[in-house]
Amino acid sequence: MNVKKIASLSLLALATLSLAGCSLTNNVASLEPYAPSDGVQVDAQSLKARNVLLIQGESGKAVLIGSFVNSSTQDLMASVQTKDSAGQDVRVEFAVKAGTKFDLGYNGTEPITFKLDGVPGQLHEVAVSGGGDPYVLEVPVMDGSLAEYRGYAEALN
Repeated sequence: MNVKKIASLSLLALATLSLAGCSLTNNVASLEPYAPSDGVQVDAQSLKARNVLLIQGESGKAVLIGSFVNSSTQDLMASVQTKDSAGQDVRVEFAVKAGTKFDLGYNGTEPITFKLDGVPGQLHEVAVSGGGDPYVLEVPVMDGSLAEYRGYAEALN
């Protein structure tokens, strides 16, 4: 083989390895946990809160929805607490059986409804507890722009 062919093949091999290395290192988007939805999540003791969010109608009323999973072998009492536009506490407690999920605001359960001075796009504090100290979440306020939330928003008007 002549020197030109060897040099060309070596250069091609080096370029291939360089480009392959880039794609291997860029496939991992993140190792950080995140909420792959519009809402937020937290692990509050054995209670896993998932996709917690507020949906506000044009009337100013809002609903709080989310899913709550009990990862323990014991039933637990969970609570969600926030403040309405007048600064009054809004608190709901609900039982979550061991190893099950409780959906707040869908799959046959009522959401928490209250007056909210927020604006869609803002964040609103909500405390979630699985029987211990509460975890404070910054929950997004959504409106009916997205089809999946439109029914909630329209029901509040």
